[in-house]
Amino acid sequence: MSAEKLETIAPGRLSVRLREALSGHHPLFEPGEIRAAFEAPDLPMGRLQADEVGEALLAMAREPLRAVRTLIESLEPASRDALVRLYFRLLDRAAEEKRAVH
Repeated sequence: MSAEKLETIAPGRLSVRLREALSGHHPLFEPGEIRAAFEAPDLPMGRLQADEVGEALLAMAREPLRAVRTLIESLEPASRDALVRLYFRLLDRAAEEKRAVH
């Protein structure tokens, strides 16, 4: 997938992190966090969760890794789970785009 195409899906540093994730490297989340997120029910987000997830996505696009990790660790568990699931949906979309190009 071209960098320009990925930038339309995920701006800023988020596109760099998704490129890393496409190769199996997930520096934003611990393996246990990922497992827990997919074991939890996938419920609609409430306002608080949506605000927290939106803030985290903006941080992923703008902030250095350490700052994003700190923010993720401070999220309520339900918000963290929603963020992980959303991140992997973005990753799936990036992988689909990559396959479509090849």
